[in-house]
Amino acid sequence: MNIVLTGGTSGLGYRTAKVLGQEIENKIILIGSNKQKGEFSVENLIKQTSNKNISFLQCDLSSISEIKSLAEKLKNTKIDILINNAGALFFSRKESVDKIEKTFALNHLSYFILTNLLLKYKVIKNGGRVVNVASGAHKGVKIDFNNLETKKNYNGWISYKKSKLCNILFTKSLSELTKKNKITVNCLHPGFVKTQFGKNNNSLASLAIKFLMSFFAISVEEGAETIIFLATDNSVKNITGKYFYQCKIKAPSIFAQNQKNADLLWKKSMSIIKNKGLTLT
Repeated sequence: MNIVLTGGTSGLGYRTAKVLGQEIENKIILIGSNKQKGEFSVENLIKQTSNKNISFLQCDLSSISEIKSLAEKLKNTKIDILINNAGALFFSRKESVDKIEKTFALNHLSYFILTNLLLKYKVIKNGGRVVNVASGAHKGVKIDFNNLETKKNYNGWISYKKSKLCNILFTKSLSELTKKNKITVNCLHPGFVKTQFGKNNNSLASLAIKFLMSFFAISVEEGAETIIFLATDNSVKNITGKYFYQCKIKAPSIFAQNQKNADLLWKKSMSIIKNKGLTLT
């Protein structure tokens, strides 16, 4: 199988690549922003799995132009599985190169743009799978569709929660559009996993996350189980548009179940990227 995995150079993504790479027939392309880290990860994965069909493509997934270039590079690759896993938490408000709030740009728009471009180029195989890594953190928030980029009263944790809510709403809308090609689209909560998540912030914030992880977090091996399950298990090959936790279908928040919310997010996302010069249709 041909597998494309964003955020695959560490944490959940790396563990997922390691397990999927143990099947020698699998060809895995890792996507990340740090070339040195990406090449180091590939070298280690090849040693650990004996699978030489593991490679790396550099891309800043918060940049529309770089995602577009990435999709162009993947035009000749017939993809069986796309795993959208890249994401980050920013405690202070930052903007991408496109002047889009970075949490929204990386955690939601990267999923939205890359997946839609690959579908536009018809490189995701009929019968293929799209797996979106969301989070149980989506609960307890709603989205203000007139303030998607939280230009006022920015709160990093709340913005992260809303971005994970976007992942579920995106899954809901996309799954309806891909049914005709029998491409399944599902999302998941991996659990609170002990990774490098949040370490990109200042020392105080990083220390707080590290402290919580030391007491409450599960292992990367446990966290990656549902990603691997959705990517490979035969029992879910015909299931689409669902939210999973611990390899089982779970109900997301009421807001996440609302089709009008999903439709509006799709419309607003299309409008934002169109204003930045990218048309997906």
